[in-house]
Amino acid sequence: MLLQGKQAIAFARKPDPKIWAVLAFSEDEGLASDTGQSVLAAWVGKGPPADVTLLDDEAIKKDPALLFDALEAVSLLGDMRIVRIRTSGDKIAGLLSDAFAEGDKVQDRFGARLLIEAGSLQKKSKLRAAAEAAGTVAALHLFADEAVDIEGKVKQALLEAGATIDADALHAFVGDLPGHRLAANSEIEKLSLYARGLGRALSMADIRALSATELEQTVTAAIDATLDGRPGDANHAFDRLAMAGTAGIGLLRSLQFEVRRMLDAHMRIAEGQPSPNMKLRPPVWQSAWPSYRARLNKWPVRRLTRVLERIYDAEEQAKRAGGSADAVVRMLMNELARAAEAAR
Repeated sequence: MLLQGKQAIAFARKPDPKIWAVLAFSEDEGLASDTGQSVLAAWVGKGPPADVTLLDDEAIKKDPALLFDALEAVSLLGDMRIVRIRTSGDKIAGLLSDAFAEGDKVQDRFGARLLIEAGSLQKKSKLRAAAEAAGTVAALHLFADEAVDIEGKVKQALLEAGATIDADALHAFVGDLPGHRLAANSEIEKLSLYARGLGRALSMADIRALSATELEQTVTAAIDATLDGRPGDANHAFDRLAMAGTAGIGLLRSLQFEVRRMLDAHMRIAEGQPSPNMKLRPPVWQSAWPSYRARLNKWPVRRLTRVLERIYDAEEQAKRAGGSADAVVRMLMNELARAAEAAR
């Protein structure tokens, strides 16, 4: 059974009791993890804490019997048992498909429930196809948060902390949030701790005091300089990151995220959506939109698709080479910066 977007979120908060296994997947792995946590909390309810077994691809590939042993085990104390798996794709799709099939054949076949969290899964993914086809499994396809959803999340977190926030400060905070849910959650938690007991609404000055660290700003500067066509600035930012010990592979993934955001922007513009900049994740504020449009003009969709392919190739090359990926990443970013510069 496939559920997408808001339907998937609603299911996670109140799962169908007939469903014994859930696959939560999203391009934002933090969002998949958050949703998985919601499913787990709903399964447990107000009862005693569940007995949770954590597994991953490597553990199951090393010992395939581990999966079914964990699913069939029964808690000695009678507590609910949940097997929680984080997978990177189809590495263990065959074993999980077998588990889905067994669960469909016999009601209450296993002593534990199964929760699987994954990143992006294409329609041709064996794991996704098996989960969608199974009658007692829910496949939850989750999409990146919209700005309005994030604002609601921030307000709720502050409400629980007994605090409020000015409208302009809220917009600024959401606009500065990292693109991945886990990182964003960390920033929201930091804001809530700061606001607790403050005795007034959070202001723009408070948000600026808690803004991204210098290192995060340097990562953003490196990405911006690369895609805007400023090779000198890109190299300077890369030097600063290298001196700070920032891994090249992390910068590569930040670049990948921004390329995907640009592809999203192209799609929204092509569809004629009103205020497409505010629907991006994170949003591009109106004052910054003209320069962002100029960047998009340098990088049409076909070109961005090739950039994604180059990023995947660079990551594979870095992994095969072992050790530091800095040289591979620097070479790619220099090439992209020169290409953007020439596109002027």
